[in-house]
Amino acid sequence: MRPRVRALRLAVLALTCALGAAGCSGAGAGPSSSSTTTGNAAASTPQAQLTAVVDQFRDEYGTTTIVLQLDNRTSASRTVVRAELVGSGFAAGTPWTGSIELPPDQPLSLPASVGAPGCASTGGSNPSVRAVFADGTSLTVPAADPHDVLSRVRTEQCFAAVAHSAVDLRFADELQPGLSPQTAVLDLIVAPPAGNPSTPAVLVSVSGTTLLAEDPAAPWPHDLALVANGSRVPLTFRPARCDPHAVAEDKIGTLIPLTLKVAGQTGVVKVPASATLKAAVYAFVGRACGW
Repeated sequence: MRPRVRALRLAVLALTCALGAAGCSGAGAGPSSSSTTTGNAAASTPQAQLTAVVDQFRDEYGTTTIVLQLDNRTSASRTVVRAELVGSGFAAGTPWTGSIELPPDQPLSLPASVGAPGCASTGGSNPSVRAVFADGTSLTVPAADPHDVLSRVRTEQCFAAVAHSAVDLRFADELQPGLSPQTAVLDLIVAPPAGNPSTPAVLVSVSGTTLLAEDPAAPWPHDLALVANGSRVPLTFRPARCDPHAVAEDKIGTLIPLTLKVAGQTGVVKVPASATLKAAVYAFVGRACGW
């Protein structure tokens, strides 16, 4: 080959390599040592073997129960016997324990309960999940939190602690009749806290749910000072919807959000209905909707 032609071909080859084409190592050479090392390092990291996500099912809203979703990124099934949240800004909680097979690329959601939140801390957290396997090995991997579950639970729990120092809120088990067959009344019982109330509480507003809505003829109270002596605040409501699967598939329809102002803070406390009251609400919605 003439020197000029060879020089031209080498120049073209160099330009192609610069643009990122494959196969640009020296003639007859295998993969570069740097690419081989990088690939092996990625495969050997815990993140490549297991990934974790923190989430929460809708029927657990208002509680400390979350799910730890584990995804086995290897080619072989592994048996998990324990999973727990670590480094999250919460005290040690209740881990998931048991024995369950984790097949490759088939995420499993394991329920766990977080501990008390670190309310005094203002910084963020870097949550991880530690998984222990039946063979005695364990992996601790960073946990994604795409729905900000930990931040929401922390905010709710910290404000709930402040609110509970001022007032204890619950609903009476009995459902009272409203002014029309399409309405009913929930009695919110305002009881004193376990200790002496340290500060007054104000009911700023009440929010509806997927199942219950405000009756325009009897609006819910706003900016109501709560007297923690066992008094009752009546909340008249109507069905928010009348399709039967609203009750059949209900998760949080009887978890009532109350916005409170306590000790200069404003936040939401979600007050659940007891099992007895929940059944009464479901029956009322059926009657009011004419099922």
